[in-house]
Amino acid sequence: MDAGTLGAQLVSSHWYRVAGIAPRLRDHLRLHAHRYRGQPWTVVEDRLNGKFHRFDAQAWRIMGLLDGRHTLEAVWQQLASEADEATPSQDDILALLGQLHGMDLLATDTLPDLGEVGDRDHRQARKRRWSKVMNPLAIRVPIFDPDRLLGRLVEWLRPVLNRGGALAWLLWVLPAIVLAASHWPELTHNVSERLLALDNLLMLALLFPLVKALHELAHGIACKMRGGEVHDMGVMLLLLLPVPYVEASSSWAFPRKRDRMLVGAAGMLIEIAIAAGAFYLWLWLEPGTPKALAYDVAVLASVTTVLFNGNPLLRYDGYYVLSDAIEIPNLAQRATRYWGYLFESRLLGRRDALSPAMAPGESGWFIAYAPLAFVYRCIVMFSIAIFVATQYYAIGMLLAVWSVGMTLGMPLYKGLGRFWSLVVAREAGRRGQRAALAVLGALLVLLFAIPMPLRTQVNGVLWLPENAIVRAGQRGFVEQMQAQPGQRLAPGQPVLNLVEPVLAAQRAVQQARRDTVQIRYDAAVTVDPTLAAQVAPALARENQVLAHLDERHERLVVRSGASGQLWLPASEDLQGRYMRQGQVMAYVVTPTAPRVRIIVDQVDENLIRAHTRRILVKVPFDPGRAWPATVVRAVPSASRDLPSAALGRQGGGGVVTDPRDDSGRRALISHFEYELALPDDFPYHLIGSRASVRFEHDMEPVGYRLWRSVRRLFLGYFHA
Repeated sequence: MDAGTLGAQLVSSHWYRVAGIAPRLRDHLRLHAHRYRGQPWTVVEDRLNGKFHRFDAQAWRIMGLLDGRHTLEAVWQQLASEADEATPSQDDILALLGQLHGMDLLATDTLPDLGEVGDRDHRQARKRRWSKVMNPLAIRVPIFDPDRLLGRLVEWLRPVLNRGGALAWLLWVLPAIVLAASHWPELTHNVSERLLALDNLLMLALLFPLVKALHELAHGIACKMRGGEVHDMGVMLLLLLPVPYVEASSSWAFPRKRDRMLVGAAGMLIEIAIAAGAFYLWLWLEPGTPKALAYDVAVLASVTTVLFNGNPLLRYDGYYVLSDAIEIPNLAQRATRYWGYLFESRLLGRRDALSPAMAPGESGWFIAYAPLAFVYRCIVMFSIAIFVATQYYAIGMLLAVWSVGMTLGMPLYKGLGRFWSLVVAREAGRRGQRAALAVLGALLVLLFAIPMPLRTQVNGVLWLPENAIVRAGQRGFVEQMQAQPGQRLAPGQPVLNLVEPVLAAQRAVQQARRDTVQIRYDAAVTVDPTLAAQVAPALARENQVLAHLDERHERLVVRSGASGQLWLPASEDLQGRYMRQGQVMAYVVTPTAPRVRIIVDQVDENLIRAHTRRILVKVPFDPGRAWPATVVRAVPSASRDLPSAALGRQGGGGVVTDPRDDSGRRALISHFEYELALPDDFPYHLIGSRASVRFEHDMEPVGYRLWRSVRRLFLGYFHA
């Protein structure tokens, strides 16, 4: 490249406006030298507002010359005399000066533009107000300066704030983890009702600030121990619940990442130790209020730490620890910007798009972190909303709406705003505009125009037809077996007899009452026909009651409903057993193909009932073949009873069962039951074996399917 071309790139047409200004960095700034991934950086601490700004070596090369004595022209001449491939242009200097001015880091001898200063203050105030709406944690109320108190605490605790203390922490926590695993069923049994009961919520509201006060105090002690300053302690509103906070952001200036990681992890370490102590108390105490308090503390100090504070996918303590460990500050924001950079540079073809990846290895972290954090944030927020909605519907609905707005609505709004500026405002140029419109059109066609296969997969069990299941037609005790296991039966053939003494007595009493009324009626017919007409309705009623009792008596004879071989489980224990009406007593194994009994979630029932064009069934012992099936029976009402325990989690199936039901045949949520007929050439008669059933529906674009999935989510969990 010749000197003329190079000079044209380095010189700005606006330079003459600022060449005579001699700016300097403000006096209240404190500078800290850091290294990230082997590269030098300078962290500028603004001691007036507690903000921190990070600049790379190229930016600091310019900032280090801003001393208030040299004009920008002199600064430029010095940089030009040291020209190399990294020499900044005049436009680069102007851009950096604009950023420093926006951060309020520059001071000059000229009078400030009061109008511009007022506008900037107004924008910052509006941004602070909006952040309070977006984030409940932003509402903070400072109370006092804890720096001196924390200094005394550090002196008192210094004998244990060392490797010996770390070893003691391990010896305290590790046994609790092992014991918690062995008592896991007791800890998790009926957890939602135990935690969300109204009286327990009041205890949680009192315990949560206390646990978090120790958490925040640990941050402050760790920060003070490593030479930082903590001048702000107060209360913040977390979903309208007052929670203590400590401002330990001075740790961001620590040059060693190990010190920054320790400050970030201190709160989690103390909470885990508290959870271990509460768990030991829970094991030792007898049932009662103290044991419930210990359980609440253990859950608060462990679950919140693992799911929230300790998880780097949420922007809490674990996030900052990870950022320091991998030496990538501002990981979340830069990861989101990197995906935007990929969109603009790869899809829109913008050559001037700037990548936020500034060191080797950062791009891989950016590609993985942004989608993982987004998905996890959605899962956590919706899970909390669903968990709360099971006990408090209105609060759960508000949380769900707020979750949708924060996790989906705001990113979509920002993305559309950026798309508008790139395409409609033509910031991306004509080529980028055409590329963006092509991508948008392809996405819309993919979502709403191209039909895609639509299927619903459910589990089933091979079972007998309903008429081949021998049930007790009337409650009673087994008196006599009229058929033996393995015997061939015909439809209507007796299998066994039941006896019901109460029914026999009722029938005898009713027979006597009917005979009495019959005698009165016969006598009245010959003497007084008018009296006989008055007695006739009473006689009809008595005959009707007797007929009903006779019908129940007939049902004491249990008969086969189909032809086949009798299968009578535990026949030697049947004699004298009491049977409830409708209880299954035996089975008739028919020579025809078995039926497939399945259960369908309520959210899938309408799709299966109205939009199924083919049904295929596979069995696990012959996975290479699928048999067609047809629906022969559909239970019209929802139920929680499973047709077989094999469909429940305890039996190896996929349906979540009620832990309070020992039989494993009671589902947690209601479902619909279907019975499917297999073709006659189906060769397997393994009654009770699981089967996989696939309902194939009409093809449908993905967009409509996503909308229906969201709607089903609200219908299924919020009944909205």
